[in-house]
Amino acid sequence: MFVFDFLFCYTESVASKQGFSHLNLLPKDSFEFSPSGKFLNWATTIGRVLVIMTEFVVLLAFGSRFYFDKKINDLTELSDQKQAQIVAFADTEETIRTVISKQNQVESYLSNNIKFSERYTTLTRLVPAGVKLDTLAIDSKNITMQGEANSELGFAQFLGRLKRIDGVTKIDLKNTNFDQQSGSVKFSIQTVFK
Repeated sequence: MFVFDFLFCYTESVASKQGFSHLNLLPKDSFEFSPSGKFLNWATTIGRVLVIMTEFVVLLAFGSRFYFDKKINDLTELSDQKQAQIVAFADTEETIRTVISKQNQVESYLSNNIKFSERYTTLTRLVPAGVKLDTLAIDSKNITMQGEANSELGFAQFLGRLKRIDGVTKIDLKNTNFDQQSGSVKFSIQTVFK
């Protein structure tokens, strides 16, 4: 070991005296141009660059782990907050869904019963003075009514007006009685619509 140190120091001092700053301990013969020599030269130059690049990639991956851990932590917190909001509004959502279902039923009822309202309004405008309705039943296809007219003329006017209602296909006189003493007509009528 001492001999090696001595030769190294001697070689170094000789090289520095002669102006050499770089020592090459590889022999200067044809080994440098042989495949083994070329590989050894490549391994000492390019291999160092590959090792440094590999270390850089490893350090970059290690450093990026902190960034991605922070990002995952932030996303987990945000997800927990959103989950808490969803749970907090679950009762409100259930209430709103109940109200909407009831509203849909009311809207359906109203849209289906618009014809009832229209027919009732039309019928009240058509009943002449002196005609009184005792019972009235309105559905989607029929109007059934029982009543009394003070005179035959009032009853005839009422029948004529019923025929002019839009959509009437048939007027069926179920029962008609004329009272000679009072001059009134008791009737039962069914009006059929399209």
